Amino acid sequence: MADKPSRALVIFGDGLASLLHNNLHSFASGASCGFLSLRAPEAVVQSRVRELAQLLDAYDATISERFMGLRAALFSIGLSALQIDELLSQLLQLLGISGGDFLEKSEYDLVFLHIWLNKLAGGLMEIAQPGSQVASRLHISVVLSYGTLIDSDLSLLRPRQSYTMKGGDIRHDHPMLIAQWQEGVTRRDKAKSFSFDEFRENGCNRAILADRFLHELAFKLWKAPKYGA
Repeated sequence: MADKPSRALVIFGDGLASLLHNNLHSFASGASCGFLSLRAPEAVVQSRVRELAQLLDAYDATISERFMGLRAALFSIGLSALQIDELLSQLLQLLGISGGDFLEKSEYDLVFLHIWLNKLAGGLMEIAQPGSQVASRLHISVVLSYGTLIDSDLSLLRPRQSYTMKGGDIRHDHPMLIAQWQEGVTRRDKAKSFSFDEFRENGCNRAILADRFLHELAFKLWKAPKYGA
């Protein structure tokens, strides 16, 4: 745990796990990697909407009501590469980060960005340099989903994951891939690239249900008690 409250930026790449570039592989090599398992959908129609709803656990009270007044913002946008620097600056300002300084007051505790851009990940790595105040207090999560079926079976994970022993229809194929990094908080595993096989063999986080993701993240922001082990 950090010695001061942190803030978080979540980047969700919807259906684009197969389109990876060097910056994301570099991010994964320094991050704590694993999977978010999804509950089986009742129908294929609007399956991506349901994936996003599970990631946000959007079936309950508001985020602020569940997590001790956590202030969260969600953006779902598509931008050209020329706008990335401005976008990144504005996102970080919402979290109280300006010019490499981490301000004690901010408009939001959590910003969730529904987008996929390799340059954005690279820009974040340049700003959150090891040893800086931003690196120690900004929790970054990069989540990528496949969007279509592929050969990726979580039932092969050992030891058996705890969520598989409880009720509910859980989907074992094409999970979301997640890499998380915050200096001094997340563990660095042996994963060297952002891929299913690499996370399965060398990731340290294994798998949890996608609808538990926000609970784990809120704990890291001092907004919820620890969920699970």
